[in-house]
Amino acid sequence: MANYLNWLMQNTLPGQVLLQTWLTRHGIDRKLSYLYVQNGWLSRIAHGVYCRTGRESDWVDAVYCLQMQWEKPVRVAGLTSLALQGQAHYTEPGRQQIWLALPAYARLPGWFTAFEQAVTFVTLYTSCLTTDAAPFTTKLSIGDRRLTGSSPELAAYEIASGVPSLISFEHADALFQGMNLLSPRKLQALLCASHSVKTNRVMLYLAQHNAHPYFQYLDQRGIETGTGKRQIVPGGWLEPDYHITVPRAFKPEGVEDGSS
Repeated sequence: MANYLNWLMQNTLPGQVLLQTWLTRHGIDRKLSYLYVQNGWLSRIAHGVYCRTGRESDWVDAVYCLQMQWEKPVRVAGLTSLALQGQAHYTEPGRQQIWLALPAYARLPGWFTAFEQAVTFVTLYTSCLTTDAAPFTTKLSIGDRRLTGSSPELAAYEIASGVPSLISFEHADALFQGMNLLSPRKLQALLCASHSVKTNRVMLYLAQHNAHPYFQYLDQRGIETGTGKRQIVPGGWLEPDYHITVPRAFKPEGVEDGSS
């Protein structure tokens, strides 16, 4: 038992969330886990889920657990990834949201409810992307811990995909105002791999609306934008270039009105 305990202390951090399946792979079965709980080295979060004592676990520990021990890929996405990279200075008031990208049909495990007293988890799916997300990820540092998150380009795409169900058009635009250094090469690859007409149109509009320099380098001939009108904001102004409805406050002065 001493060898397994030494291994646990050397290979985990205080507060780290640990799945029993992962512990079992390293020789610590349920009986040993129970013994470690009894002796105060582990604490139980839920059935088959523990954390190492010494620090209260938080959402970072929960997400790190999924990234290191879960069988499904998950990454910090959208608004949260931008914030951790210092690119989301404008945030809406209220309860902190943690954006996570999951594979299609996946759901956060039930034990995540233990962390929902402090934050709200927002899950999104990028099943409309036909490319591997790995080249569009980056490492995010939170103290002495590191998580995998979306690059600024992928996070921008996720923000656009979340309008208006997860984030308001105005909030998305405020975020895009600060995203003037995105890579046109990466954006081109993402948008060409995207089959979401709505997301593509919203992203192109926000880039154009904010007059970002990378916009001129995007070849829209390879980007699926579909045909017809798309209602993004109910009762909004019908923007003529991408045929999406945007907040009426975005309508330039002197331009004839249009509606959805």
